[in-house]
Amino acid sequence: MKRAWLITAFEPFAGRPENNSQLVLKEIQKLVEINEKNPEWSFTIQYGVLPTEYDRCFTVLLAEVEALRKKNIKIEGILSLGEGAEDFKLETQANNMDDVPNFPDNKGVVRVEEKIFPKLKDETIPLRFPFEAFGRIRTSKSPGFYVCNHLCARMGKEYASLDSPYFGFIHVPRTGQGGIFTAEICANMIVNGFKKL
Repeated sequence: MKRAWLITAFEPFAGRPENNSQLVLKEIQKLVEINEKNPEWSFTIQYGVLPTEYDRCFTVLLAEVEALRKKNIKIEGILSLGEGAEDFKLETQANNMDDVPNFPDNKGVVRVEEKIFPKLKDETIPLRFPFEAFGRIRTSKSPGFYVCNHLCARMGKEYASLDSPYFGFIHVPRTGQGGIFTAEICANMIVNGFKKL
């Protein structure tokens, strides 16, 4: 029985023509197609692209998981990719705060010092993910305060129980700003992580 995972990227934002997370996702798809020819490859991977919107990223992702469930595909885990600045990093927790002044999402929404879970006293929300398998990717304790962090916080809380799917988030560098971390290299390191699960 193949182990099902969902890997997502984000739409372009801030007026840019592309989001490097989508380019990395395309490279992952190529590598997965190659690995599927190997009988030792134990995964079936589903793919999706999320809106760069505070109010919809979480609900769209849950809807994708539910659509797969209706097809009798039980997800073992979700790995979401987002575009950062120059870093290639695996997030270990989320901030319980939306706070990016003067930088709207794709619907024009700007959030400043707005708690994601107002009744939650904790400032951070841990993500439950098999980090050790992806040990070659540098870990980070702060995915920022934009839409990607919002998704991490919502999913971290939604999938906190041990019987829930894993949820992980990797920031990939902006196109052309990652140095050695091209889309191809990022994709290769991510797929190698799956091989160690």
